[in-house]
Amino acid sequence: MTLRQSQFVPPVPLIVAEAYGLLDHVALSTRRTSGSPQQLAELLAGEIDLAVTAIDNLFAWVPAGADVQLVAQIESTTPLSVFGIGDATTLAELTGRRFAVDAAANGFALAARWLLEQAGVHDVRFLEVGGVKERLEALLEGRADATLLGPPFDAMAVDNEAMLLGSVPEMIPGYPGQGLVARADAIGSGELAAYLELLQVATRIANRLEVAEGIELLVAAGFGKAAGSAWATRPRSLRVPASGLEVLTSVRSDLDLLPAAVDLADLCAPDCLVR
Repeated sequence: MTLRQSQFVPPVPLIVAEAYGLLDHVALSTRRTSGSPQQLAELLAGEIDLAVTAIDNLFAWVPAGADVQLVAQIESTTPLSVFGIGDATTLAELTGRRFAVDAAANGFALAARWLLEQAGVHDVRFLEVGGVKERLEALLEGRADATLLGPPFDAMAVDNEAMLLGSVPEMIPGYPGQGLVARADAIGSGELAAYLELLQVATRIANRLEVAEGIELLVAAGFGKAAGSAWATRPRSLRVPASGLEVLTSVRSDLDLLPAAVDLADLCAPDCLVR
């Protein structure tokens, strides 16, 4: 069985695993996604087995019918920041502006919405354009005034004179990074167990590497100037901290967007959660 994984950019443990020849021991195919709606559609259709995605997406995907579980956290946090092009120099100045998102009602867009509300911004035109690559393109092409970006696209935005307006890790401490979500029919399979084991081995290797070595790996993988921040936010463990799930729940509660029927802790695979 070949595990089919959807991702926006390759996560650090996967890059390390490939660099150290660990992928020779598992059948894995990866594909870049254009956004979380595509990931959901492919999960529902049985076209992918795994999705590297914002953990918050489970709040939307499970009510939509996806039978999935969270099996790992593959970033300690996601170094996402709000960038704008034009005359806006603060979050508060984004009132009435066009803000590019992946999906307006779930995922990392919820962090952006929380930041905007804290800045007193309640009137933003959210444009659903897709994943981080598509959001950068919308910003640079003038189709959006602001968006949320992470490595390596944040560095590309700066190179094109975009202005940093706010940082998720700074403004929402403990906000968790992307998770690895698996279809229920893959849970317990030998293939998934072997894949998670090699990601754990890769994580332990990364923990032993010097910072310069890790950054060099990511530069070679195309992260460029963003390699340092991506390396700094790599996971030290694949287990999911309960505290991070509580932060996601709190953000949704503050926005009055918390679905009553979804408890993230209940969606964690056995032995995945750290309380």
